Amino acid sequence: MGNDKVKQQEGFRHLEAKKLFNWAKAGESASIVGMSGVGKSNLFNHLRAPQTQKMYLGTNEDRTIVIRANFHYVPDFADRSVYSLLLEQLEMLDIERFNISEDVINQIYLLHEKMLDAGDDVLKVQRYFKQAVRMILGNSNRKLVILCDQFDEIYQEASPRLFANLRGLREAYKYRVSYFIFTRDLMTNLIDLDPEREEFYELMASNIMGLKPYNAVDAKLLLLRIAERNNMELPEGVPELLYKLTGGHAGLLRASYLGIMEKGLNDKLDEPNIVQRILKVPGIDIECEKIWRSLSVRERRVLAQLMLDAVPAKTERPILAQLQIKGVLSEDRKLFSQLFGNYVGGQEALWERPLYFDVKARQVWVVGEAAPKLTPLEFKLLRLLYERAGEVVVKDELVQAGWPEAHGGVSDEALTAAISRLRKKIEPDPKNPRFLENVHNQGYVLKLDG
Repeated sequence: MGNDKVKQQEGFRHLEAKKLFNWAKAGESASIVGMSGVGKSNLFNHLRAPQTQKMYLGTNEDRTIVIRANFHYVPDFADRSVYSLLLEQLEMLDIERFNISEDVINQIYLLHEKMLDAGDDVLKVQRYFKQAVRMILGNSNRKLVILCDQFDEIYQEASPRLFANLRGLREAYKYRVSYFIFTRDLMTNLIDLDPEREEFYELMASNIMGLKPYNAVDAKLLLLRIAERNNMELPEGVPELLYKLTGGHAGLLRASYLGIMEKGLNDKLDEPNIVQRILKVPGIDIECEKIWRSLSVRERRVLAQLMLDAVPAKTERPILAQLQIKGVLSEDRKLFSQLFGNYVGGQEALWERPLYFDVKARQVWVVGEAAPKLTPLEFKLLRLLYERAGEVVVKDELVQAGWPEAHGGVSDEALTAAISRLRKKIEPDPKNPRFLENVHNQGYVLKLDG
């Protein structure tokens, strides 16, 4: 049942694939933003499939190398770890398809090993990586397209030097190296851009794609694949009902389909309370929580206001636009899914707490209002204090968190000055601290309830 349809991939994510491969053919880079569970992995696999590349790249297919680097698996944010992940992908290239000799792959392997042995010698690490890339691109007309998955934390935590080097690689092979950066939030929201990050971001600033939930055709294709893998039926009427309830969100489609089949609800689709029963299917709350946690607190607050038919302030218009880019909201500001809307209605308004730190978005909320943006130093100090809320954090620990490379060369005056600047941002009255208190001769304690 449905096997022929499962094999017909021509229509899957057609608009997205066409646009991405057009950018690749032009040597452009792009930023792709999508909420949790929206189907990025399925898109990655689709883009990497040789038949897909042949369809969209045409005569460019055999000289366009597409690799996927999932940065969820890097052990740390060091340059070497990032480069190693990329070289692993180059080592696995199809030598016949791209007309690459086995000797070239062996040389890349040896350069990779040298790079790993270089330890903290940044210049050697960078040199070996560039030499490996040159083995693929030098003296050829090949292009390299790097799909960067789970890039949020790398962009926030990696050294500015890494982004300067990645930008430099693209300049060395003008319009022959493309980066497709997949994140859950807009890159400009992830961190204050230093010059190196800003120059890297400029590569994709003109090409921003919001990865929205599936359309009805792709949603049905997904359900057919899930049914086939699990040796299950896909009863008539189920795809249409689930598409209506989930809005085409991949994670919700999967959870709701498996749930209704397990509970035998597929035979009760015409009952008046079927929607309410599907809302209670185990697994749906887990998917909704993933989406909810992938949003900033400011985005959550806007959604909560819309659920109450309130009109967000003019200052929140950029947030509305972000939610529309991500596909959480439609163009007419409607929530993408009834199932997710039901979940949103039951969530705590974290922004109304006396003090709440949205660590992922690096945003502090004080008595319902967003505090001024933190500097990188202030973020490091507050993150430690917040993780240890209610405990005394001694000065040495704060120095280690704020100045990890200082090796004890930070004075008490420097720490006191940094804490003073932090207080000005999170205290209603910095002269009479309510949240961040000094403990004489010991350190500081953060009290979330004030």
